[in-house]
Amino acid sequence: MILAMPEGTSGKAGGAPSPQPGGGRPAPPAQAARRRRALRWGIIALAVVVALIAWLIVRGDGGDEGESEPEAKGFAARIVDEAELEDIAASAGHPVYWAGSMKGKELEVSESKEGNVQVRYVKDGAEPGAEAKKAITIGSYPVADPAGALDGYAETKGAIVLRAPDGRKLVSNVTSPSSVYFASPDNTVQVEVYVPSYERAISLARSGKVQPVG
Repeated sequence: MILAMPEGTSGKAGGAPSPQPGGGRPAPPAQAARRRRALRWGIIALAVVVALIAWLIVRGDGGDEGESEPEAKGFAARIVDEAELEDIAASAGHPVYWAGSMKGKELEVSESKEGNVQVRYVKDGAEPGAEAKKAITIGSYPVADPAGALDGYAETKGAIVLRAPDGRKLVSNVTSPSSVYFASPDNTVQVEVYVPSYERAISLARSGKVQPVG
């Protein structure tokens, strides 16, 4: 905005530009003092926030209050032998699948309150839950109409649909190819075969080794 110069004021006719914020003019002493106080309080507030965040991180990472990842998700992972796995399957109320015994591997089982059961094949001596993302895993999930759910999954974008030698329908997806699914013959359980390698996941799902426990 251009302001008209008052009469008797030196300067170019037609006025002068109004001062712009941050234009470089020194602030009056009182205003400068207020700015310094505001800056000090801003620094103090920032320090308090940083300290609080650091305390929360430390509190969440350590101590007896922290939970392992499987427990936090509703699963309690534990190492079992074949007899214990049979007991779990007998009390589950639905078929529980596994891939038989594997040389050099221990059985790790996770159960949820919804009845989901995962059987993992982990290295001897592994800590429960430590190999969840890289272990061969057979999941048994009781859902309504697993076959219908499988057919729906087969229609999704990127679906991979195969047939096992025994005729069972196998479905995976390019977005998560390490997991292959099929429905149990009695249509009570959705079975997941997880292997980090897609080729090995398909091979295991097609092999006929994935069967109910017992």
